Amino acid sequence: MSHELTPKQHFEQELGVISFIDLQKFFAKGIVLIAAESMDVIETALAINEDDAEKVQAWVNCGHLIRANDDHARAWLAEESVFKAVTVAPWVLVQEVTVSEADLLNYKKETK
Repeated sequence: MSHELTPKQHFEQELGVISFIDLQKFFAKGIVLIAAESMDVIETALAINEDDAEKVQAWVNCGHLIRANDDHARAWLAEESVFKAVTVAPWVLVQEVTVSEADLLNYKKETK
């Protein structure tokens, strides 16, 4: 019996939360893709991984999947944004999440 993970299981296992401070090095490399709030991050990762060009292009065309730019970075830094993130080589796929002020303060304490 094989214990290999399916791509979906792999992405579910790898999905995590990251602050913009920790995401900056990936942003600097130009490899951050943003999934709209309405999108499922795992399903988006699967489509990118499977090179489903038609589906991915449709998301790009309607603005649901975009490459992060300097305006995003400035806003994320100012707002201390937090994201769900998963790597879909060569990309880092992110989706901004709302975090309570208390959780944000706890995170800052943990990372000091």
